[in-house]
Amino acid sequence: MLKFPAGPLWALVTGFAVLGGVGSVLMTRQPEFYHRWNLDNAEWGWALFATGLGGVLAYPLNRWLLARWGSRGMLLRFGTAGGVVLAAIPWLPGVPGLLAGLFAQGVIYNGVSVAINQQASDWELRRGTRMMGRLHATFFIGSVLSAFLSSLLAALSVSLPLHMAAVGLASALIHRAAAATLEAAAARSAAPVAVHHAPESWLGLGMLFCWCTVLESGVMGWASVYLNQSLKANESLSGIGLALFSGAMAVGRLFSDALVTRHGALRIVRTGAIACALSLALAAWLHELPVTLLAFAVTGLGLAAAAPVIFSVAGRMGGEALALIAGLGALGGLLGPVILGRIASHVSLDWVLATLAAVAVVIVRQATALAASTQGKRH
Repeated sequence: MLKFPAGPLWALVTGFAVLGGVGSVLMTRQPEFYHRWNLDNAEWGWALFATGLGGVLAYPLNRWLLARWGSRGMLLRFGTAGGVVLAAIPWLPGVPGLLAGLFAQGVIYNGVSVAINQQASDWELRRGTRMMGRLHATFFIGSVLSAFLSSLLAALSVSLPLHMAAVGLASALIHRAAAATLEAAAARSAAPVAVHHAPESWLGLGMLFCWCTVLESGVMGWASVYLNQSLKANESLSGIGLALFSGAMAVGRLFSDALVTRHGALRIVRTGAIACALSLALAAWLHELPVTLLAFAVTGLGLAAAAPVIFSVAGRMGGEALALIAGLGALGGLLGPVILGRIASHVSLDWVLATLAAVAVVIVRQATALAASTQGKRH
């Protein structure tokens, strides 16, 4: 089996990057999904809903498989299956076929996310240093590179089936190699020290992650639609908004570990959420392309630290807590697209941005869960 000769850290970096690249393909070539399946805004909302539903319903499965296979076994099997399903999606017939394929992707890639975040949390514990932010930055580095590549391929008229087949094959091979490398490294590593928390702290942290996912998936799911339909940007330019969001998120996460260590998780997450709320509200009000692009970039920076902090804490709570919190995060991906799709269809796309600004305000309040979740007993 393929392995990364550079070792487990490189395996984690590439594993996160590929996970980001897969999601970006679905979003940046969104206009072609509209054309290929004759979707309207409400149906696109249901397509995103199907992905979120798969992630939510994956919780009991992921909890059981994580205990049975371990995180490396999950990464190997789910990473392979995800690549196969991704390549198959463009060939699925009709809207029901698309919904079924995206549902399967939601189940599979929620498992990939749980597996690789558990590996990253274990790595942090063994190394005794905070690095989740930098690892999560590679997710968005992969996303922004994939967004630019997807926009280029769209401009060159490369077919969606060919593009997704290539990404599916590459993602399967890379996740298999990462799993094999991490398995070899884990055998030589000491067992991590677990930090146990009451289930109530799982719920508070999970709801924070849920709202963060609503905001993140809202921008990723509707940035291209907003630029293309509301601001009349062409299809190749429509992917730039997502690229700016993802690039800003990557830059923010590269520096988030140091900022959180210096100023504390609660302060950084709250300040970032305030910036998100102000920038998105301004973009919805002014309805100008430069302002909207800047708002997407500010939102990426403001939201950057939240997920790494949440997964660092969740990983120390143990695999069961991590699976639950990931499932609640997927709940945001479930509810957000449906609500935003209804708003886009029955009100306007400007109100989609305004709703996302309101979600950022909720994150400011829910961030208090971080203070409660940092208390626990080591065993």
